[in-house]
Amino acid sequence: MLQFAIANLMIDETSFEVPSTLGKWEFGRTYNYQELISSIDKGMCGNTFFASLDTISPQSSDLEFQTACDEIVDICLVLSFLTARCVTPSTTTGNSDIQFIQLGDDFVPSRAIVGFPAIAPASLSRFVFDWVATIHPAIKQRRLRLQLCHWLSGLTCFSLEDVYLSAGVQMDIVKQVERVATSTLNLTYFQGMTSASTRFALTPLGSDYKAMRNDLVHEGVLSGSNFSGRAKGQCAVVIAETLNWLDAYVLAVIGKTSQISSLPRWKGVDLERGLPSISVR
Repeated sequence: MLQFAIANLMIDETSFEVPSTLGKWEFGRTYNYQELISSIDKGMCGNTFFASLDTISPQSSDLEFQTACDEIVDICLVLSFLTARCVTPSTTTGNSDIQFIQLGDDFVPSRAIVGFPAIAPASLSRFVFDWVATIHPAIKQRRLRLQLCHWLSGLTCFSLEDVYLSAGVQMDIVKQVERVATSTLNLTYFQGMTSASTRFALTPLGSDYKAMRNDLVHEGVLSGSNFSGRAKGQCAVVIAETLNWLDAYVLAVIGKTSQISSLPRWKGVDLERGLPSISVR
């Protein structure tokens, strides 16, 4: 059995399963889950769950072992996206037949993230029932591992500018994937977003998104020559709209839009109150 300690997963369910090409991952709460909750809410990390894959043993092939590690990384990135926390394997448990001295570079380091809204579904087992057939292939096809890593890094932000720069990197990934999907190598940044909006039946972002992005990238301010005369609250609204588009995009890619009822999760007023800006007042 391969068993990881999973950091920072806070959900109502005490256990759930995720199908694997090698069997199934079984997630369960640790015995001290309730004791860890208050510490995590204060900005610390804690191993709240464990994840087990019974079919992996010291006799498993290198390919099987690597497949298992790839799966748990991607599963935890999806859990991070749903819960707005850095959910990640932190170590192997004492019950694991395979022990890591230290997790390698393929694994996302544990980080404390607080203050952002979750969109967890009613049932995680139902949400991920088609992991092997649908979700994981879509993650690979649309480069969601890289995108969700940037999304997660954005939640460690110090300012509204940090959040928007992270969103801009994610939009560039969307553009690159759309270039491949449409065989259009000269697709622009904004055209990539509109192309993906058409593909997944999303409402595209308006021109304010592009104008503010250009000001931040080229002038170092949220409100410059393109998106001029805007106050902090107006900029926060555009950031919230962008983050909500990214939410809608990720859920559409993995085919789970209908299973999330708490959308949109991002509001400009919350971002304005919760984060400082270094370029606008």
